[in-house]
Amino acid sequence: MASDKQKRIIQFTGFKKQEKKALLKWLFKLDCVFIDTKKYRNCTHLIAKKLCKSEKFLAACSAGKWILTKEYIINSAEIGRWLDETTYEWGYEIEEDAHYSPQMQSAPKRWRKELKCSRAPGAFHRWKVVLPVKEGDKQMASIRR
Repeated sequence: MASDKQKRIIQFTGFKKQEKKALLKWLFKLDCVFIDTKKYRNCTHLIAKKLCKSEKFLAACSAGKWILTKEYIINSAEIGRWLDETTYEWGYEIEEDAHYSPQMQSAPKRWRKELKCSRAPGAFHRWKVVLPVKEGDKQMASIRR
């Protein structure tokens, strides 16, 4: 559970404009900072519409952040305070007939716990990697991030 003293920094991923607008109404009933950007920023909680392999989702996962369902925002706002994140985390329950494997489904929870225990700053801390890409490749911007 995030410390109650720590101000939650929230970011969304995967929501369409209308759905995001509705979630923001709930979110602003709670004490937090909201980051509205297409790129991942150092948030404490990523609210994801679905399990996915987007840059934002993978960055939050590899940083060990809470990746939660929208019900976390709605239920917290209804009660008027932040709830425990555990049961709202992607990977809390593994779906048998899901599009993604159980290993992929459990990744957010697994990495959050691993990084908390190891105290490493991220999943790829101290890795040295070579990425052979051509100069001018469209994906260079996301690789550099």
